[in-house]
Amino acid sequence: MEDQINAAENANSISAEICQWSGAVFGILFGLGFLLAEVKKNDLKSLPWWKPISALVAGAAISAHGSNVINNKRTAELTALLVRSTNSASELPISHSSEYSDLLEDSDNK
Repeated sequence: MEDQINAAENANSISAEICQWSGAVFGILFGLGFLLAEVKKNDLKSLPWWKPISALVAGAAISAHGSNVINNKRTAELTALLVRSTNSASELPISHSSEYSDLLEDSDNK
């Protein structure tokens, strides 16, 4: 059971990993690219900062989406494991122990 819990906690998605890394890498690359292109055109006083900042924010949003997908997958795996363990525990046969069966024999309420 511990192996299944560890596997559920470490569950990954290839598309989410790609989303995380591509968001980080392309956000930084496009942000730096826009910044360098604008620095070559203008001086730093009239630099339009919205282009590199928007590229960085868009990359961070894509990266955060990938992180959310991974966390959702892990939560779904752990929830499925919890449901399976609860269902299997409810299907266990109830053993009737004989040590409590004669409680009324010693009392006056026969």
